[in-house]
Amino acid sequence: MKILVVGCGSIGQRYARLTAARAECAVVDVDPARANACADEANVRAWTDLASALAWCPDGVVVATPPASHLAVAGQAIAAGASVLVEKPVSSTVDGVADLCDQAQSRGRQVYGVCNMRFHPGVATLRNRLSDVGRPLFARAWFGSFLPDMRPGVDHRKLECAQAGYGGVILDNVHEFDYLTWLFGPVVEVRAAAERIGDLGIESTDTAWIWVRHASGVHSEIHLDYLQRRKRRGCEVVGTNGTLVWGSEGKRPERCVVRLYRAGSEDTHTVFATDAVDADQPFAEMMDGFLDGIGGSHVSLASGLDGAHVLRAALAACEAAETGRSVVLATAVDGPMPGPSRWASG
Repeated sequence: MKILVVGCGSIGQRYARLTAARAECAVVDVDPARANACADEANVRAWTDLASALAWCPDGVVVATPPASHLAVAGQAIAAGASVLVEKPVSSTVDGVADLCDQAQSRGRQVYGVCNMRFHPGVATLRNRLSDVGRPLFARAWFGSFLPDMRPGVDHRKLECAQAGYGGVILDNVHEFDYLTWLFGPVVEVRAAAERIGDLGIESTDTAWIWVRHASGVHSEIHLDYLQRRKRRGCEVVGTNGTLVWGSEGKRPERCVVRLYRAGSEDTHTVFATDAVDADQPFAEMMDGFLDGIGGSHVSLASGLDGAHVLRAALAACEAAETGRSVVLATAVDGPMPGPSRWASG
Protein backbone atom coordinates (compact mmCIF):
# COMPACT_ATOMS: atom_id res chain seq x y z
CA MET A 1 0.00 0.00 0.00
CA LYS A 2 1.27 3.48 -0.91
CA ILE A 3 0.66 6.52 1.31
CA LEU A 4 1.54 10.12 0.45
CA VAL A 5 1.98 12.72 3.20
CA VAL A 6 1.28 16.24 1.95
CA GLY A 7 2.98 18.88 4.09
CA CYS A 8 6.26 18.37 5.94
CA GLY A 9 5.82 20.50 9.03
CA SER A 10 6.16 18.98 12.48
CA ILE A 11 2.95 16.96 12.23
CA GLY A 12 3.73 15.86 8.66
CA GLN A 13 7.11 14.61 9.85
CA ARG A 14 5.40 12.47 12.47
CA TYR A 15 2.97 11.03 9.93
CA ALA A 16 5.80 10.23 7.54
CA ARG A 17 7.84 8.47 10.23
CA LEU A 18 4.90 6.39 11.47
CA THR A 19 3.59 5.59 8.00
CA ALA A 20 7.00 4.50 6.71
CA ALA A 21 6.97 1.75 9.34
CA ARG A 22 3.62 0.47 8.03
CA ALA A 23 3.48 1.03 4.28
CA GLU A 24 5.34 2.40 1.28
CA CYS A 25 5.47 6.13 1.97
CA ALA A 26 6.41 9.36 0.22
CA VAL A 27 6.16 13.05 1.10
CA VAL A 28 5.56 16.30 -0.76
CA ASP A 29 6.07 19.92 0.27
CA VAL A 30 6.49 23.11 -1.75
CA ASP A 31 9.61 23.89 0.30
CA PRO A 32 12.34 21.62 -1.15
CA ALA A 33 14.53 21.82 1.94
CA ARG A 34 11.65 20.84 4.21
CA ALA A 35 10.53 18.04 1.89
CA ASN A 36 14.03 16.58 1.65
CA ALA A 37 14.66 16.86 5.39
CA CYS A 38 11.41 15.04 6.14
CA ALA A 39 12.15 12.38 3.52
CA ASP A 40 15.66 11.82 4.86
CA GLU A 41 14.40 11.45 8.44
CA ALA A 42 11.74 8.91 7.44
CA ASN A 43 13.85 7.31 4.69
CA VAL A 44 11.17 7.88 2.05
CA ARG A 45 10.84 9.55 -1.34
CA ALA A 46 10.14 13.30 -1.69
CA TRP A 47 8.45 15.56 -4.21
CA THR A 48 8.02 19.33 -4.32
CA ASP A 49 4.84 19.48 -6.41
CA LEU A 50 1.54 17.75 -5.73
CA ALA A 51 0.79 16.72 -9.32
CA SER A 52 4.01 14.70 -9.59
CA ALA A 53 3.42 13.14 -6.21
CA LEU A 54 -0.13 12.09 -7.12
CA ALA A 55 1.18 10.60 -10.37
CA TRP A 56 2.90 8.10 -8.06
CA CYS A 57 -0.68 6.74 -7.58
CA PRO A 58 -0.92 6.59 -3.78
CA ASP A 59 -3.73 4.57 -2.23
CA GLY A 60 -4.09 7.09 0.58
CA VAL A 61 -3.12 10.71 1.17
CA VAL A 62 -2.55 12.40 4.53
CA VAL A 63 -3.32 16.13 4.23
CA ALA A 64 -1.11 18.01 6.69
CA THR A 65 -1.02 21.44 5.08
CA PRO A 66 -2.53 24.67 6.53
CA PRO A 67 -6.34 24.37 6.98
CA ALA A 68 -7.23 26.81 4.19
CA SER A 69 -5.72 24.39 1.64
CA HIS A 70 -7.16 21.16 3.05
CA LEU A 71 -10.18 20.84 0.77
CA ALA A 72 -8.26 21.67 -2.41
CA VAL A 73 -5.51 19.15 -1.65
CA ALA A 74 -7.99 16.48 -0.56
CA GLY A 75 -10.07 17.05 -3.70
CA GLN A 76 -7.06 16.53 -5.94
CA ALA A 77 -6.11 13.40 -4.02
CA ILE A 78 -9.59 11.91 -4.38
CA ALA A 79 -9.65 12.76 -8.09
CA ALA A 80 -6.37 10.86 -8.39
CA GLY A 81 -7.98 7.79 -6.82
CA ALA A 82 -6.86 8.04 -3.19
CA SER A 83 -8.70 8.04 0.12
CA VAL A 84 -7.73 10.89 2.43
CA LEU A 85 -7.00 11.57 6.09
CA VAL A 86 -7.30 15.32 6.74
CA GLU A 87 -5.55 17.09 9.62
CA LYS A 88 -7.59 19.12 12.11
CA PRO A 89 -9.47 21.28 11.59
CA VAL A 90 -10.86 19.65 8.47
CA SER A 91 -10.86 23.07 6.77
CA SER A 92 -11.05 26.77 7.56
CA THR A 93 -14.74 26.68 6.59
CA VAL A 94 -17.46 24.03 6.51
CA ASP A 95 -18.39 25.05 2.96
CA GLY A 96 -17.36 22.32 0.56
CA VAL A 97 -16.82 19.52 3.08
CA ALA A 98 -20.06 17.72 2.19
CA ASP A 99 -19.24 18.05 -1.53
CA LEU A 100 -15.81 16.55 -0.88
CA CYS A 101 -17.40 13.58 0.91
CA ASP A 102 -19.87 13.12 -1.95
CA GLN A 103 -17.01 13.21 -4.44
CA ALA A 104 -15.17 10.53 -2.49
CA GLN A 105 -18.25 8.33 -2.16
CA SER A 106 -18.93 8.50 -5.90
CA ARG A 107 -15.40 7.23 -6.52
CA GLY A 108 -15.52 4.54 -3.85
CA ARG A 109 -13.03 6.43 -1.66
CA GLN A 110 -13.11 7.56 1.96
CA VAL A 111 -12.65 10.90 3.75
CA TYR A 112 -11.44 10.71 7.35
CA GLY A 113 -10.68 13.48 9.81
CA VAL A 114 -7.73 13.38 12.19
CA CYS A 115 -9.02 12.34 15.63
CA ASN A 116 -5.91 11.19 17.48
CA MET A 117 -7.25 12.24 20.89
CA ARG A 118 -9.90 9.52 20.59
CA PHE A 119 -6.99 7.07 20.79
CA HIS A 120 -5.40 8.78 23.77
CA PRO A 121 -5.63 6.46 26.82
CA GLY A 122 -7.36 9.14 28.91
CA VAL A 123 -10.14 9.82 26.41
CA ALA A 124 -10.48 6.17 25.40
CA THR A 125 -10.83 5.14 29.05
CA LEU A 126 -13.55 7.75 29.58
CA ARG A 127 -15.40 6.28 26.61
CA ASN A 128 -14.92 2.67 27.72
CA ARG A 129 -16.02 3.36 31.31
CA LEU A 130 -18.72 5.93 30.64
CA SER A 131 -21.50 3.57 31.73
CA ASP A 132 -19.96 3.51 35.24
CA VAL A 133 -21.24 7.03 35.93
CA GLY A 134 -24.83 6.17 34.96
CA ARG A 135 -26.54 8.82 32.87
CA PRO A 136 -24.02 11.57 32.05
CA LEU A 137 -25.16 14.99 33.25
CA PHE A 138 -22.31 17.36 32.49
CA ALA A 139 -18.59 17.43 31.72
CA ARG A 140 -15.69 19.81 32.20
CA ALA A 141 -12.76 19.61 29.79
CA TRP A 142 -9.52 21.56 29.87
CA PHE A 143 -6.34 22.06 27.88
CA GLY A 144 -3.46 24.37 28.68
CA SER A 145 0.06 24.65 27.33
CA PHE A 146 2.65 27.40 26.88
CA LEU A 147 2.54 28.41 23.21
CA PRO A 148 6.27 29.29 22.90
CA ASP A 149 7.11 25.74 23.98
CA MET A 150 4.72 23.99 21.60
CA ARG A 151 6.90 24.24 18.47
CA PRO A 152 10.56 24.11 19.56
CA GLY A 153 12.82 26.18 17.34
CA VAL A 154 9.90 28.10 15.78
CA ASP A 155 8.91 31.69 16.58
CA HIS A 156 5.45 31.17 18.10
CA ARG A 157 4.39 34.64 16.94
CA LYS A 158 4.62 33.45 13.32
CA LEU A 159 2.43 30.39 13.82
CA GLU A 160 -0.90 30.42 12.01
CA CYS A 161 -2.81 30.11 15.28
CA ALA A 162 -1.15 33.34 16.49
CA GLN A 163 -2.47 35.44 13.62
CA ALA A 164 -5.51 37.73 13.80
CA GLY A 165 -8.64 36.26 12.26
CA TYR A 166 -7.59 32.62 12.56
CA GLY A 167 -9.65 31.73 15.61
CA GLY A 168 -6.79 31.58 18.07
CA VAL A 169 -6.81 29.06 20.85
CA ILE A 170 -10.36 27.88 19.98
CA LEU A 171 -9.82 26.82 16.39
CA ASP A 172 -6.36 25.47 17.11
CA ASN A 173 -7.70 23.10 19.77
CA VAL A 174 -10.72 21.44 18.21
CA HIS A 175 -9.74 18.13 19.83
CA GLU A 176 -11.90 18.97 22.84
CA PHE A 177 -14.92 19.54 20.62
CA ASP A 178 -14.21 16.27 18.83
CA TYR A 179 -13.89 13.97 21.81
CA LEU A 180 -16.78 15.59 23.70
CA THR A 181 -18.93 15.04 20.61
CA TRP A 182 -17.67 11.45 20.47
CA LEU A 183 -18.71 10.97 24.09
CA PHE A 184 -22.00 12.89 24.21
CA GLY A 185 -23.25 13.44 20.67
CA PRO A 186 -23.61 16.45 18.36
CA VAL A 187 -23.33 20.02 19.61
CA VAL A 188 -26.52 22.05 19.26
CA GLU A 189 -25.70 25.29 21.12
CA VAL A 190 -22.52 27.14 22.05
CA ARG A 191 -21.67 30.11 24.25
CA ALA A 192 -18.14 31.40 24.66
CA ALA A 193 -15.74 34.10 25.73
CA ALA A 194 -12.18 34.45 24.42
CA GLU A 195 -9.50 36.98 25.25
CA ARG A 196 -5.82 37.77 24.90
CA ILE A 197 -4.78 38.07 28.54
CA GLY A 198 -1.15 36.92 28.41
CA ASP A 199 2.09 38.54 27.24
CA LEU A 200 2.85 36.27 24.30
CA GLY A 201 3.01 39.01 21.68
CA ILE A 202 0.43 37.31 19.46
CA GLU A 203 -2.55 38.80 17.63
CA SER A 204 -5.04 36.02 18.37
CA THR A 205 -6.80 35.00 21.58
CA ASP A 206 -4.79 32.97 24.09
CA THR A 207 -7.58 31.93 26.50
CA ALA A 208 -11.16 30.75 26.00
CA TRP A 209 -14.08 29.67 28.15
CA ILE A 210 -16.76 27.70 26.27
CA TRP A 211 -20.15 26.30 27.22
CA VAL A 212 -21.70 23.58 25.03
CA ARG A 213 -25.11 21.91 24.92
CA HIS A 214 -25.24 18.52 23.23
CA ALA A 215 -28.28 17.02 21.48
CA SER A 216 -28.27 14.30 24.15
CA GLY A 217 -28.98 16.93 26.82
CA VAL A 218 -25.47 16.73 28.33
CA HIS A 219 -23.80 20.07 29.01
CA SER A 220 -20.04 20.53 28.57
CA GLU A 221 -17.64 23.25 29.64
CA ILE A 222 -14.27 23.74 27.94
CA HIS A 223 -11.29 25.79 29.10
CA LEU A 224 -8.46 26.40 26.64
CA ASP A 225 -5.29 28.45 27.07
CA TYR A 226 -1.77 29.00 25.73
CA LEU A 227 -0.45 30.29 29.05
CA GLN A 228 0.20 27.36 31.36
CA ARG A 229 3.90 26.61 31.74
CA ARG A 230 3.21 22.90 32.30
CA LYS A 231 1.03 21.17 29.74
CA ARG A 232 -2.26 19.97 31.22
CA ARG A 233 -5.23 18.24 29.63
CA GLY A 234 -8.19 16.38 31.04
CA CYS A 235 -11.91 15.94 31.47
CA GLU A 236 -14.35 15.34 34.31
CA VAL A 237 -17.63 13.56 33.57
CA VAL A 238 -20.38 13.75 36.20
CA GLY A 239 -23.27 11.32 36.01
CA THR A 240 -26.16 10.03 38.08
CA ASN A 241 -24.10 7.19 39.58
CA GLY A 242 -20.63 8.66 39.88
CA THR A 243 -17.83 10.76 38.39
CA LEU A 244 -14.95 9.92 36.05
CA VAL A 245 -11.92 12.21 36.10
CA TRP A 246 -9.08 12.05 33.57
CA GLY A 247 -6.01 14.19 34.10
CA SER A 248 -2.76 14.38 32.11
CA GLU A 249 0.25 16.51 32.98
CA GLY A 250 3.59 17.15 31.34
CA LYS A 251 5.01 16.29 27.96
CA ARG A 252 7.66 13.64 27.27
CA PRO A 253 6.90 12.17 29.72
CA GLU A 254 3.17 12.72 30.07
CA ARG A 255 1.62 11.37 33.26
CA CYS A 256 -1.98 10.21 32.85
CA VAL A 257 -4.53 8.90 35.34
CA VAL A 258 -8.27 8.21 35.19
CA ARG A 259 -10.20 7.79 38.45
CA LEU A 260 -13.76 6.72 39.18
CA TYR A 261 -15.71 8.11 42.11
CA ARG A 262 -18.86 6.07 42.74
CA ALA A 263 -22.00 7.60 44.23
CA GLY A 264 -22.43 6.75 47.91
CA SER A 265 -18.81 5.68 48.41
CA GLU A 266 -15.73 7.49 49.65
CA ASP A 267 -13.47 5.02 47.83
CA THR A 268 -11.59 6.10 44.73
CA HIS A 269 -10.97 3.54 42.00
CA THR A 270 -8.07 4.14 39.60
CA VAL A 271 -9.16 2.67 36.28
CA PHE A 272 -6.10 3.69 34.26
CA ALA A 273 -2.68 5.12 35.12
CA THR A 274 0.69 5.54 33.48
CA ASP A 275 3.70 7.73 34.17
CA ALA A 276 4.69 7.89 30.51
CA VAL A 277 2.09 8.03 27.75
CA ASP A 278 3.59 7.02 24.42
CA ALA A 279 3.07 10.24 22.42
CA ASP A 280 3.19 8.32 19.13
CA GLN A 281 0.67 5.66 20.10
CA PRO A 282 -2.56 7.61 19.39
CA PHE A 283 -1.23 8.62 15.98
CA ALA A 284 0.00 5.09 15.29
CA GLU A 285 -3.42 3.61 16.07
CA MET A 286 -5.07 6.23 13.90
CA MET A 287 -2.71 5.45 11.01
CA ASP A 288 -3.44 1.73 11.42
CA GLY A 289 -7.12 2.58 11.18
CA PHE A 290 -6.53 4.65 8.04
CA LEU A 291 -4.71 1.78 6.37
CA ASP A 292 -7.48 -0.63 7.40
CA GLY A 293 -10.10 1.76 6.01
CA ILE A 294 -8.31 1.97 2.69
CA GLY A 295 -8.32 -1.83 2.66
CA GLY A 296 -12.09 -1.88 3.06
CA SER A 297 -12.42 -2.62 6.78
CA HIS A 298 -14.79 -0.80 9.11
CA VAL A 299 -12.66 1.49 11.28
CA SER A 300 -13.07 3.71 14.34
CA LEU A 301 -12.04 6.96 12.70
CA ALA A 302 -13.87 10.26 12.43
CA SER A 303 -15.52 10.73 9.06
CA GLY A 304 -15.23 13.87 7.00
CA LEU A 305 -18.75 14.81 8.09
CA ASP A 306 -17.76 14.30 11.74
CA GLY A 307 -14.89 16.70 11.09
CA ALA A 308 -17.31 19.20 9.56
CA HIS A 309 -19.52 19.09 12.64
CA VAL A 310 -16.55 19.62 14.96
CA LEU A 311 -15.34 22.54 12.84
CA ARG A 312 -18.82 24.05 12.82
CA ALA A 313 -19.00 23.83 16.62
CA ALA A 314 -15.57 25.47 16.98
CA LEU A 315 -16.48 28.24 14.54
CA ALA A 316 -19.72 28.75 16.47
CA ALA A 317 -17.63 29.22 19.61
CA CYS A 318 -15.51 31.82 17.81
CA GLU A 319 -18.67 33.63 16.72
CA ALA A 320 -20.20 33.44 20.19
CA ALA A 321 -17.03 34.86 21.75
CA GLU A 322 -16.98 37.72 19.25
CA THR A 323 -20.66 38.63 19.49
CA GLY A 324 -21.34 37.82 23.13
CA ARG A 325 -24.40 35.80 22.12
CA SER A 326 -25.10 32.07 22.11
CA VAL A 327 -25.05 30.34 18.73
CA VAL A 328 -27.56 27.60 17.93
CA LEU A 329 -26.50 24.99 15.40
CA ALA A 330 -29.68 24.38 13.45
CA THR A 331 -28.80 20.95 12.09
CA ALA A 332 -26.51 18.12 13.13
CA VAL A 333 -24.20 16.09 10.93
CA ASP A 334 -25.85 12.78 10.09
CA GLY A 335 -24.25 9.43 10.71
CA PRO A 336 -23.05 7.46 13.74
CA MET A 337 -20.01 8.48 15.75
CA PRO A 338 -17.13 5.98 15.53
CA GLY A 339 -16.48 3.55 18.36
CA PRO A 340 -13.69 3.51 20.95
CA SER A 341 -10.05 2.59 20.41
CA ARG A 342 -8.34 -0.57 21.62
CA TRP A 343 -7.14 1.08 24.87
CA ALA A 344 -8.33 -1.12 27.70
CA SER A 345 -9.13 0.17 31.16
CA GLY A 346 -8.38 -1.68 34.36
